[in-house]
Amino acid sequence: MILIAPALFMAWAIGANDSAKAVGTAVGSGIIGFKRAVMLIGVFVMLGVFLGGAGVSDTISGMSEGMTRNQVGLVLFSAATSVTLASLWGKPISTTQSIIGSLVGASLALGIPVDWWTVGKIAAAWVLSPLVAAFFAVAVYRIYSPLVKRIHGLRNLELTQKWLVFTAAAYSSFNLGANELSNVAGLLQSLGIDGPFRLVLALTLALGALTFSYNVMITVGRDISPLGPTSAFSSQFGASLAVSAANLLGLPVSSGQAIVGAISGLGLYKGEHVNTGLLLGIARGWVVAPIAAGTLSYLLLLLLA
Repeated sequence: MILIAPALFMAWAIGANDSAKAVGTAVGSGIIGFKRAVMLIGVFVMLGVFLGGAGVSDTISGMSEGMTRNQVGLVLFSAATSVTLASLWGKPISTTQSIIGSLVGASLALGIPVDWWTVGKIAAAWVLSPLVAAFFAVAVYRIYSPLVKRIHGLRNLELTQKWLVFTAAAYSSFNLGANELSNVAGLLQSLGIDGPFRLVLALTLALGALTFSYNVMITVGRDISPLGPTSAFSSQFGASLAVSAANLLGLPVSSGQAIVGAISGLGLYKGEHVNTGLLLGIARGWVVAPIAAGTLSYLLLLLLA
């Protein structure tokens, strides 16, 4: 229980915060209702953590070598605490950054050598992912927008856009399981806990989405920049492409950074209003979250490990 409880807490925290990045554009644009979005998350996160997360799990499990179950439990508790505090403020932060920051803090406290080369690669991916996501979002928009104009009939247009936004949200939810939840699964895997327990993590994530994610969804889906169906699909799909590229490389990136980069990049490209004040606040959270998680982890490991 010393390890299982923090793991479930972390999965719940991912659902409370990161699920907004998977379906926030769909909910914010009014295409998918909140409860249906949570059901979609539950199904596709489960598929993602079982089918698409091997590379990320291996990277994370390698960073926790030399730690006991109790120590990994404290790492997860520290990361989950920082994510939950951000969710209380309705801010989309990076659960991935929180876990990595917590792992680094724990390693420093325990005197375990930190693989700074791997940390550097991950940090570089964090910087690049919103830029790459913005590029993909604009590219998808430029391809998709002319095609939409060729669809005849309002009913056909609405049906096409709804299904495409649904598809993009499902793809993003799959990535949420393959990337963010696989961070937790990777830590458990390093201690011999694998297989069926991934199902429990996925269900706990869905519970986090159901109980605590609405405010963060609205921040992502409405407050950064105006989103119609075309922009919602382009942003979500572009962000998913960026995260998938990172998954293939085994790099644990943030779907939150990707979707924020995609929405704001596409908004700037279209000449629409982008809430720069909100973006600055989100960016500050990206810096504060891993530092806070790392500091808490460092102190807890010194006191309790």
